[in-house]
Amino acid sequence: MKTEDFTYYNELYIKKSFTKVAQTFGISQPSVSMALKRLETHFQSKLVIRGNSQTELRFTPAGEQLYKHTSSIITELDNAVHELNHLKSHITTIGLPPMLKSAYFAKIAAASKEFDKRFNIKNMHIYEAGSNVLKRSLIDGDIDIALLGSLNCDANNELQTESFVQAHFKIFVSTKNPLSKKENLSFADLKSQHFVALDSSFIHNQAISFFANSGNIRPKFFMKTSDINFLMNMVSENLGIALLADIVEPTTPGIVTLPLRDENQPTFIGSIAFRKNHILTSEEQMLITILSKYSRTKM
Repeated sequence: MKTEDFTYYNELYIKKSFTKVAQTFGISQPSVSMALKRLETHFQSKLVIRGNSQTELRFTPAGEQLYKHTSSIITELDNAVHELNHLKSHITTIGLPPMLKSAYFAKIAAASKEFDKRFNIKNMHIYEAGSNVLKRSLIDGDIDIALLGSLNCDANNELQTESFVQAHFKIFVSTKNPLSKKENLSFADLKSQHFVALDSSFIHNQAISFFANSGNIRPKFFMKTSDINFLMNMVSENLGIALLADIVEPTTPGIVTLPLRDENQPTFIGSIAFRKNHILTSEEQMLITILSKYSRTKM
């Protein structure tokens, strides 16, 4: 059995054709047949029921079961290649959501300086995206470690996380908005307001949905963006209000923050995360140690 046999088998299950699989990978049709034979021999099970050339392939129960695992096997093999190449390169890629990057810039700068002193900053790459995107990138092996935002205890079987901050959410509103004169708000008070929100790559969309479902209201959106500073400018100009975690400070004059008095509220959790099957290098361990030293709770 060869590792590429799983790749060919996965494609065979999807396309139900030896010819189409051969064309996809630029190999001969007998090569696909031999890959299948090796798998059947290894697992001592018949996987495919061959018909004539005019009918689609059918798969046995054993064949169906193997397909359930092939995607995971292929992903793990790709991750293994990435991990081994990563060890050779000594490159560490860290994922940073813009909000956590802004809130913990001093700590990130300290970690970067220490990394440069010990290992050379050229060997550290930064990948910036929302937490939802970074989580997927971690699982896929595209990045090595990441700071992630999540709601409550968002457990993931594939990731190891260490939380370093917990915070509630607040409403960011322009001083030009009459709401700014209030001491606090309920989410239901905002049903006539327009939101300036972070896009779907951020977990803040999930927080808005949580509050909206609890208050049985449908939020109105003026716009969505991935740029925190642009969002702040829009709020300052009273083009909309924003729901953000209380680790964020207004970056533009003319904005006030108001707590929400709703009883049932999600909690923002900031964590350092990496894959559970990933053995940390000395470079990554150093970064995690420095970044996790500062624990801050805003509740």
